[in-house]
Amino acid sequence: MNTVPFWKRIKALIKERHITQADAAKAGNLSLNTLKGWMSKGTIPPLDVAYRFARFFEVSLEYLISGKEADIAAQIEEVRVSLKKTDEKLRRLKRIT
Repeated sequence: MNTVPFWKRIKALIKERHITQADAAKAGNLSLNTLKGWMSKGTIPPLDVAYRFARFFEVSLEYLISGKEADIAAQIEEVRVSLKKTDEKLRRLKRIT
C-alpha cells in the first residue's frame, strides 16, 4: 500500500483547517515527533490512530486511505427510487385484487 497519499491528505487537512501538526498529533494521541517521523517515512499509522484522525478531521477512514468519500447522496437516491418502484408495484397489486 502506498502511504504517501494518506499523509498528503492529512497535510492538506491540517492546512485547510488552519491547525498545526501539534494539534493533529494531539488528536491522534501521538507525540509531535512521532507524527513527523511517520509523515517523513510514509509510515501508515495503526488503525486506532487513523480512526482518531478521521474523527478529528470529520472525514471517513475511506477518504484518508483512498481519497474517496462514500457518495451518501447517491445511495439515498437509489433507495428512494427503489422504494418508489416498490410502492407502485404494491398499488398495482391492490388494484388487481
